[in-house]
Amino acid sequence: METWDLIQQWNLVLPPSRPTEAQLSLIKNQINVIDRSKSVAVLGSTPEFLDVFHEYDFRKIYVLEKNMNFYKAMLELRIFQKTEQVVEGDWLETLPNLKDHFSLILSDLTIGNVPYEKRNRFYRLITEALKEGGIFCDKVLTHVGQNLSVDSLIKKYSLLPLNLLYINYFSCEMLFCSELLDINNVVDTTLFYSILEERITNKRVRAFVQHAKKITPPDCLWYYGRKWEEVKTEYCPDLKLIDANDDELSSPYYKRLKFFTFIKKTG
Repeated sequence: METWDLIQQWNLVLPPSRPTEAQLSLIKNQINVIDRSKSVAVLGSTPEFLDVFHEYDFRKIYVLEKNMNFYKAMLELRIFQKTEQVVEGDWLETLPNLKDHFSLILSDLTIGNVPYEKRNRFYRLITEALKEGGIFCDKVLTHVGQNLSVDSLIKKYSLLPLNLLYINYFSCEMLFCSELLDINNVVDTTLFYSILEERITNKRVRAFVQHAKKITPPDCLWYYGRKWEEVKTEYCPDLKLIDANDDELSSPYYKRLKFFTFIKKTG
């Protein structure tokens, strides 16, 4: 099974793994200046993004989605059940057919789904899919500085209450920001859980591990782990950065998570 077939309880997933109000506000600032008759797109099936597009009465909404099971599951978490144009398939295969098509593309943590060796091509295809003056809004988990110590995280969560908020934070910090990433520079949840189950003896933290599996299941793989300095040259090299913001201070991804806004300019 593919990674996104395994995500069965998206309703348990909380920000920053999903869009926040602050992130949506940044996006709405861009939406306000775009003609509602123009084509807009979401990379994946992010329900918050599709709801915003429908709320703002866009008439040509595209969903670029490889996994139709996940798209159908997300319908239950949406406010608006209106129809959009679904382009099914791998982004690297579908984007070449959509050159100069979109005035706005929205993306939420999609970079981790793209293998390192394919990113240069992927972000060039994003550029080509935008019209001149088109906007790309993206949320990216970057890795700057040292990864978090597993021992320090065990100590931290041994003192925290077991609830949905902190289970989400545990998943973010332990699986996506810790020194476990140093092993292979990817998030390999099966490997990570096996290491944690062997290493952790504290009952409270072991409970965090078990509950985290509902949010971030075993058998998943994401391409996070390489330092931002190593990968940033292949990220949107042909687009102009017009805005960059950090996540909220309270976020487990604070200083790692970035909200980027780019524009396509030619000539």
